[in-house]
Amino acid sequence: MIVAPILAIMSYFAVDYYVAEVPHKAKDGQLYKMLAKPNCRWESGHCDLVNGDLELLVTSDTQQYGQNHFRLQSETPLQEVSFALVNEKGAHSQPESMSLVKLGSQLWQSSLVDVKRSDYLQFVISVSGSVFYAEVPAIFTYQDKDY
Repeated sequence: MIVAPILAIMSYFAVDYYVAEVPHKAKDGQLYKMLAKPNCRWESGHCDLVNGDLELLVTSDTQQYGQNHFRLQSETPLQEVSFALVNEKGAHSQPESMSLVKLGSQLWQSSLVDVKRSDYLQFVISVSGSVFYAEVPAIFTYQDKDY
């Protein structure tokens, strides 16, 4: 009776060990997708993007829809950050560069953009020769005060 559950648990871990992707260091010139955390999909006021050791926090200055500056904060030194505001997922637009707010900090800011609830934000981030990208809904821009 006890053998079957023990074998099931052992096989679960064995399959995970042999099938799991081994983390590797980012290679120069390669593209890597950022993972958008759940707070990017609701009116949280901020959006966390992650890929391995690279963690980014995206916020807006007013936390309201309409005219906004987006801010991107990182603990990792970034070489360049670009973003685009598009009307629908997967659409294309001319990217704009974000500017470093203060030399020595890792806080980047966008130009003033008009954000709607249905818009999407696309980011391209250069870090140590590698390029990371993400596309997130702009719904996180607004912070619902009830949460």
